Amino acid sequence: MSKSYNIEPLAYKPSSNDKFDEIDIRSPESIDVKLSDNNGSPFRGMGKDELLVHSSKPFWRRLRMICISIILLGWLALIITVVALVLVYPKCKSPDSRSWWQNEVIYRIYVRSYKDSDGNGEGDLDGVASKLDYIKDLGVGVISLSPDYEDDGTDGDFHIKNHMKIAGSVGGDDALQRLITQAHGKGLKVILDFVPSQTSDQSDWFKWSQEARFRNDTYRNFYVWTNTPTNWKSMYGGGAWNTSSERSGEYYLHQFLHNQPDLNLRSPQVKEKLNEILTHWLNKSVDGFYIRNSAYLFTDYDLRDEPKVPSAVGDEYSDYDHMYTKNLPEIYDMFARWRTTTDAYTDKYRVLMADPDPMSNNVEMMKYYGHFQRDGVHLPVKRRQFPTDCGGQCIREYVNGWMDNLPSGRWPTWSLGDEMTKRFATNHSESFIRCFAMLSMTLPGTPILYYGDEINMVDLSIPPSSSTSRNQPMRGLMQWDNTPHGGFTNGTSPWISVGADFQTNNVKNQSAKGDSLMSFFKNLTTLRSDDTFRIGDYYPTVVDDAVFSFVREFDGKKGYLVAINFASTAQSRDFAKAHSTIQSKASFELTTGGSESFDADTDVDTSSLTLGPQQGVVVSWDYVAKEL
Repeated sequence: MSKSYNIEPLAYKPSSNDKFDEIDIRSPESIDVKLSDNNGSPFRGMGKDELLVHSSKPFWRRLRMICISIILLGWLALIITVVALVLVYPKCKSPDSRSWWQNEVIYRIYVRSYKDSDGNGEGDLDGVASKLDYIKDLGVGVISLSPDYEDDGTDGDFHIKNHMKIAGSVGGDDALQRLITQAHGKGLKVILDFVPSQTSDQSDWFKWSQEARFRNDTYRNFYVWTNTPTNWKSMYGGGAWNTSSERSGEYYLHQFLHNQPDLNLRSPQVKEKLNEILTHWLNKSVDGFYIRNSAYLFTDYDLRDEPKVPSAVGDEYSDYDHMYTKNLPEIYDMFARWRTTTDAYTDKYRVLMADPDPMSNNVEMMKYYGHFQRDGVHLPVKRRQFPTDCGGQCIREYVNGWMDNLPSGRWPTWSLGDEMTKRFATNHSESFIRCFAMLSMTLPGTPILYYGDEINMVDLSIPPSSSTSRNQPMRGLMQWDNTPHGGFTNGTSPWISVGADFQTNNVKNQSAKGDSLMSFFKNLTTLRSDDTFRIGDYYPTVVDDAVFSFVREFDGKKGYLVAINFASTAQSRDFAKAHSTIQSKASFELTTGGSESFDADTDVDTSSLTLGPQQGVVVSWDYVAKEL
């Protein structure tokens, strides 16, 4: 049975001893809770007001300032340490910007001798185009073409009638455009020769200049005319002035042949026409120009006689000091003008090359880069002129002549040959050529390789019909294989002969040999593509009358020592002490071949490195960060 309970709520009855104030329990805001101050000491759970009171006491203020000071001093010490490390620790340099004309090897082609595409016995531009894969495989990136403009039919390359038209004998304008398009498709550049110094006497410009009767005729002063000829001489013999059948009593200047009158580059109209020529070819996607006969662009304004050199006894060109007809300072102004024209084409970089007078000293040649704060050409090209017995001292003078005089930020060139110079193999051994090739491919600068030098072609055993004829010994047919005429043509009558050794020395044979000169060139161009050789610094190391050596290095990249013995006897040197970064044990990369053998699996001792006669070697080591 369940029970029920009746619970009554208890009622609170305040007594007289209670200390609570009367409050209104219906208003929470009216509740005022009073806490003990706990004798003035801080305690857990204190309110904001109490916290502010205690934090303002001297002890806590001092403690707070000490903590803040410690933090600030710590941050200051950290900043000072970081700045000191940045200033003291060796910096990793940023690579210099390099353009294609600095990174690539230039391949110089004499078009009429390279490859005949139509069987008429004369090389042409379509023939060059058919060999682009071969050129690409060599490891070169730029093709420089011989001058092949419309001419007057005279036997020579500079009898130009029209600078804006390619000769039909090599394929004409359409063939050039095909070549440029195909070359660009394979990543190759194409450079044309630019001949601003002269024209043929059959050109329209010269005809119109002869016919000009009045001072205001446009073409009257297109060429250098005078009533009173000077004592100036032609490079090819005789006086440099010729009479005109049209302008009675007047003479025109020809520093070269009598049928190659000199243009007057002081004329604003001539300057404008020459600029139009450059623009014409730039609009056809040509990648640059090689300015020919560049030292002869201007002659003395006052037409003064030239003095004889002190030792002169005759009356030939070599007996005179050509102070009024060669290397006049006005040529640098023209380079700057043409540089402005090419630089205006911002879709891609265009390059200007030029051929300084071979007799110019290095100081004069360096002005080609720029003069009076104005940019000149990118690449002056000095022709190789080595004596037959060229050794270490000869090479040292050659390289230092460039490197010691090179203006800041400029880029040298190393020419192995061209169509105006005896072929390398005619006067030098293959071992010397290999050494020079290694040198030119690993130094800072742009190497220039002449067609056929990669297979050690020599000059033809023929006398040239004249010094100005196309028929020159160094322009023999390219030796492609051992078929008739070296595979140059399917025709029967090539314009010039092929080398006597073509049946054994040709591209096909050398391609099959891993130790051939052509294979060596390919190995060099591959090595040269390494970042260290493209952007690295250059430091000469052991350089004496026998050995030329240097280091190429760049922060974070593999370092290289290139050591070449140009002497006819073996040489041993301690290279490890020659430069601070050279490691005593280095890895073998490449050799020219020779009496000393190297093994890719065995370290090279750089502290006692022996090189055979006319032998070079490239060794490397991994980058080692510099210690403080």
